[in-house]
Amino acid sequence: MRRSLFGRFLTALSILLLLGLGTALAGGNYVRWREGEDPGDAALQTAVATLRHPDPDRDVEVVLYGVVHLADADYYDEVQADLDGYDVVLYEGVAPGKGEPRVEDRGLGDMQKLMAEMLGLRFQKDGIDYTRSNLVHADMDLDRIRERLGGASLDPLGQVMDEEQARHLLPMLRMAGELGKALLQRSPGLQERFKWMMGQQLGNADIEAAMPEALTRVILTERNDVVMERLDEQLASMDRGRIAIFYGAAHHPDFEHRLREQGYRPVSKRWLTAWRLGAGVESARREPEPEAEAESEAAPAPSPAPATPSGSQRWY
Repeated sequence: MRRSLFGRFLTALSILLLLGLGTALAGGNYVRWREGEDPGDAALQTAVATLRHPDPDRDVEVVLYGVVHLADADYYDEVQADLDGYDVVLYEGVAPGKGEPRVEDRGLGDMQKLMAEMLGLRFQKDGIDYTRSNLVHADMDLDRIRERLGGASLDPLGQVMDEEQARHLLPMLRMAGELGKALLQRSPGLQERFKWMMGQQLGNADIEAAMPEALTRVILTERNDVVMERLDEQLASMDRGRIAIFYGAAHHPDFEHRLREQGYRPVSKRWLTAWRLGAGVESARREPEPEAEAESEAAPAPSPAPATPSGSQRWY
């Protein structure tokens, strides 16, 4: 029984992180694992890709800003500095629905925060300021997510569940998470080894194999539809400037595929270190793929829509 519980717990941890990362959707890779020459040195990295608008008369770039929802504190410091430099940031975060969130609706966010504490990382909600004036909400709300999932909710194991299942599963996962947190926090060496194991798994993961097809369609593809609609709204009144799509790295291969089909041209791609193990990897901070073209001075962007309060966001 103990072994079964531990195996289930490891599955939960993997899915939680896969929902924030993902790697195997067509169109490119936005997360990778790199190991240094010295044993114990490694880095989990996320990509930031820039694409130029197909109309040569419009000086507009779209930046696909892949992010991991649990990361080192200095990673979010760097991300925040980047986001402040864009004219508009379309951001991820499932908004509240009309009613009070149910117990199963809160389960995923609770477990993600617990995971951050367990691994000595920071939760994205605590690392990014969502009150910045250039942020525009670009996601579904909880009611629409639940409707698209047939009335059910996403559980921390990457499946859908009803209220009866949640009452039995979530307390068990929280208990296992608290035990894991206490164990890892008392043993830094064990915590580092566990992060290494998880980083390797995430850097080579296949999110399509980890999640059912219907769930992948709702959590990834259909939410990306919403983002593309918001992008079109912003572009309608913008002739100059940079728009960032700030979403979990799992979403960006699909964004890149869609933009390329519309004629957008890749300009550059760089990598940020989200998790540093040991001394990290020397070239991890920034690694341009071709040289970016000289940036033009951006004109004032259209006024962004009000941001959704950060305390109620969920990331998938």
